[in-house]
Amino acid sequence: MKLAIGDVVRGRHDVALGTVAGINEHTDGRLVVVWMPGGGFRLLEPSALSVVARCSAPSTPVRSVLALLVLAVALFAGFVSSRSVGELGADWLLILLAGLGGCTAVVIPYQCLLRLTGPRRFRV
Repeated sequence: MKLAIGDVVRGRHDVALGTVAGINEHTDGRLVVVWMPGGGFRLLEPSALSVVARCSAPSTPVRSVLALLVLAVALFAGFVSSRSVGELGADWLLILLAGLGGCTAVVIPYQCLLRLTGPRRFRV
């Protein structure tokens, strides 16, 4: 199971909700530190947990503008690549695939950047 700090989890035995506060190394193995709403902490085994909700960063205006900018650049790259292949006399299928490749060449690095800067998930 992969957990990130801030994920909402539920204990299987006592059905108590809490958020993941960290992971603790113990002689019995790894234990998950769960912050309970009353203000206390509990150490639970990963097998005794079920994930209720994942932690996600809220969308900021800068991130939204950056996503729109990347989308515009991807569409422009797709248009330029399909137009270039079309002027060379290619068939419609190759034009379509060139446009898709142009879009993908811009979108994949952006997705990799989001994955690198996103929340870290730990295997427990």
